[in-house]
Amino acid sequence: MHRRVFVIEAGKAFPVVAGALYLIGCGGSSTSPSAVADVQSTSTIANSHTHTANVPAADQMHPADKTYTSSSDDAHTHMVTLTASQLSTIASGGSVTVTSTSSAVTGSHTHDFTFRGKK
Repeated sequence: MHRRVFVIEAGKAFPVVAGALYLIGCGGSSTSPSAVADVQSTSTIANSHTHTANVPAADQMHPADKTYTSSSDDAHTHMVTLTASQLSTIASGGSVTVTSTSSAVTGSHTHDFTFRGKK
């Protein structure tokens, strides 16, 4: 009698286990079209050069005001600041354009950076 009860109870658990395995297997994939990804922008040209700046996916997923350092070109960099609201816009697939700080090294020039979300 105990063996019979065990077999019946084990049979009841099978659909639950199979369902749980299915859901785990269907978990979010990093290749999903709705996934947030790192976003890189190449600046506008100023003084005959450009810079790039990168916004990591993690910053988009947990938005807070953040300042990024651009790539170095012509022996200088620029700072690019995004607000929490702008990071949220990028994370949702929107576009944001910001102006960098000016460069003290090569004269006072700035660059515009447009960051486009990848959703």
